[in-house]
Amino acid sequence: MMNRMGIKLALGFLLILGCALLAFGLAALRYLPARGREVIVAQEWWPFLAAASLVFVVSIAAVLVLVRGITHPLGELADVARRLSQGNWGSRVKHPAADELGDLACSLNNLSARIRKTVGDLEESRGQLEAVLAHMGSGVLLVDGGGCIVMVNPVAEEILGIRQEEVRGRSQVEVVRNYSLSQLISEVLGEWRPQRREISIIYPEERILEVTAAPVCGEGRERRGVLVVLYDITEIRRLERVRAEFVANISHELKTPVTSIKGFAETLLEGALYNHRAAEEFVSIINEEAERLSRLIQDLLELSKIESREVKPQPENLDLTAEIKEIVDRLQPRFRKKGLELNTGLPPEAVYVRADSDHLEQILSNLLDNALKYTPEGGRVAVGLLPGEIEVIVVVEDNGIGIPAEDLPRIFERFYRVDKARSRKLGGTGLGLAIVKHLVSANGGRVWVESEPGRGSKFYFSLPAVEEVEETGNYGRDKI
Repeated sequence: MMNRMGIKLALGFLLILGCALLAFGLAALRYLPARGREVIVAQEWWPFLAAASLVFVVSIAAVLVLVRGITHPLGELADVARRLSQGNWGSRVKHPAADELGDLACSLNNLSARIRKTVGDLEESRGQLEAVLAHMGSGVLLVDGGGCIVMVNPVAEEILGIRQEEVRGRSQVEVVRNYSLSQLISEVLGEWRPQRREISIIYPEERILEVTAAPVCGEGRERRGVLVVLYDITEIRRLERVRAEFVANISHELKTPVTSIKGFAETLLEGALYNHRAAEEFVSIINEEAERLSRLIQDLLELSKIESREVKPQPENLDLTAEIKEIVDRLQPRFRKKGLELNTGLPPEAVYVRADSDHLEQILSNLLDNALKYTPEGGRVAVGLLPGEIEVIVVVEDNGIGIPAEDLPRIFERFYRVDKARSRKLGGTGLGLAIVKHLVSANGGRVWVESEPGRGSKFYFSLPAVEEVEETGNYGRDKI
């Protein structure tokens, strides 16, 4: 059975053929001799000619309608195809006919639906990739085959001090401003194999980067560019350095008293034990070194607990004025024994803070102990208080030997000493200020120092302020 399109074409062919025959007959009639035409007229052929003319006109109209029935769907198909080529993936042929053009329209609609789904999937994948690049912890650079920047994620912008809008399309040599990084990208572009390297940069700030650069291939192994991943390992290297310094320092700090104890013990065993005066002196030294070793181990354990957050603060509302007076009174005998004056400059009213009572005692005791060690006989040490609405600041001031300006940034580091020999002679472990820093931070405060060599030091620390507690006589620890 012929389909509808075949029938349309057959009818069109027959109508065109009939019209052609009619035209041929009229032309023949026109060019017949006069006598021939008279014979035709005499034989009454005029009705036939009129009917033929009518059929001709009707055929012309039918052909026009038929042609329009074919060209209109083709025009709609062409319009949909044009809109698809312009990226309008939602374009569809609305009412496809049940013929070959209808089948073509259905195929075009299916193609449009598949393209729309594929483009949607690609846009979703692109959005996911952009989200990953925007929030990943490493910097990412994409360089094309010509060495020009294609894409930079936010972390890479921060690391290199650039903006994607400003550097896209520019040469990577001009953008990265680091010879080692630029050379690495050029090597990967030239050798076409992945490489990894540790690189130091100084702009916009000093960093140590672990850089991985890998070639990007297109269809048919076409060389499309280089993907560069920047991983900031500055903090890792700093921690490795701190760990190495810590191991070296703790080894030295432990070795010194152990060596002293061992040396004097051997001396006693070799005969000095029977010399009462020498034996007494050596045993006293051994005891002092053992106490120093005990303090060092105790401070190490305390600092380790604080840093690992094993010891959590138990904050409570404390009358800071009363707490300071109690601690100062307890330490007065040590200061008087050395000939130092220990005073307080505190407001008459209660000043309340939110802090751990034991931590406060340890902070203030360490700072006063530090002032005691480095203030010569006849000196003065004072503890002051600066109330505030948000925080309360405590000041421990002395007129001791002071600290050089170049040592101030590192004064709260573990085992850092301005004068190592003097510190060991005074029995310091080098951990007291590090403990202070961590305890103050754990209680929500901050600590800093001002000092001038030969004129003394001022150590400050702050604690969160609280409103005045109505219940008088009940502050800090429960007191009766």
